[in-house]
Amino acid sequence: MEVAQSGFLDFIKGDRRFAIPAYQRLYSWNAAQCEELWLDALRAGRSSKDHFLGTVLYRGDGDGKERPAFEIIDGQQRLTTLSLIILALAQRLNAHPEQMVGSGLGSGALMMDYIMVEDADRSSSTLKLTPSHHDIPAYRGVVSGKDEDPSSTIVKNLAFFKEKMEEDGFDPQLLFRGLQRLVVILVEVDDPQDAQAIFESINSKGMQLTVADMVRNYLLLAESHGEQARLYEEYWKPSQEMFAPDPGSLRLNTAIKSWLSVRLKGARILSADQVYSSFKKYVEDVYQGEKEPILRELRGFSLMWAENYRYHGVKKFRSGSDWAELGAPTLTAGYALKKATNEEYARKLREELRQADSRW
Repeated sequence: MEVAQSGFLDFIKGDRRFAIPAYQRLYSWNAAQCEELWLDALRAGRSSKDHFLGTVLYRGDGDGKERPAFEIIDGQQRLTTLSLIILALAQRLNAHPEQMVGSGLGSGALMMDYIMVEDADRSSSTLKLTPSHHDIPAYRGVVSGKDEDPSSTIVKNLAFFKEKMEEDGFDPQLLFRGLQRLVVILVEVDDPQDAQAIFESINSKGMQLTVADMVRNYLLLAESHGEQARLYEEYWKPSQEMFAPDPGSLRLNTAIKSWLSVRLKGARILSADQVYSSFKKYVEDVYQGEKEPILRELRGFSLMWAENYRYHGVKKFRSGSDWAELGAPTLTAGYALKKATNEEYARKLREELRQADSRW
């Protein structure tokens, strides 16, 4: 493990490439978080003092044959947002070349230093940052100037920074000086187990990751980048999307808790804080096997749970899925779909479940 302090722009400048692993949650910063980073940069520019942005945890992703490539384990929200600020600044200067006069800034230089990277033969270039799977189309779109998905968080946040740069008194030189003052602690790790321990430590304070975030990270982090993508697409993504819309992964968190209640005998999981520790206890102390079967079983259980989530006593399972692979068979397979026989009971039960949702 190597630890060093660096300017954030210094870290991403040059021939390096960065990839957001499949197990990472989607890019999700909102306008308030973007504005906070924006103001931090402006304050640093005005004061000429460094501003500390936290820790960036990364490791080589194993496919950097032509250019150094790094897998961002912790720090993707900041890295993606910083890239969007620079992209917005480059597009601003391209549209207003008069602001480049005497500034030392240039839209082309910004793009090639921080957004794009040349291939080894320098005949073409590619994106320096490869976001998580869901965000790749939107990010490619904004870099190419085609903001085709207005619902994308990436598109929305780029538009936010562009609006900021349209305000009276905007000084591109001041902003860039501030961006140069943003400092991070870089932690480079080689051993996936070290990466997992450090990741847990970093995210155990402040705003907690969801149960689903921690479980996903645990199951996918140690794999190669390509294997992470396969496991994510085949197992985790379907499990997650079964509950959509699911703000804060509330329903998926509850499904994981319920699955653990079946799998970890004698478990008394009374709070969300106990779910992840119970999950690790089951995997490491009870199951002690490969992780892909766990992902497969969670996918099957999530299908059953999603269909039954708001319908206990209202209808039977449509899937007929015998989700159990790691223990005793389930009792739900083969049940035929049935309509509610007592609509008043069904209405009352749905209301109770909504109240339970809000408490959890």
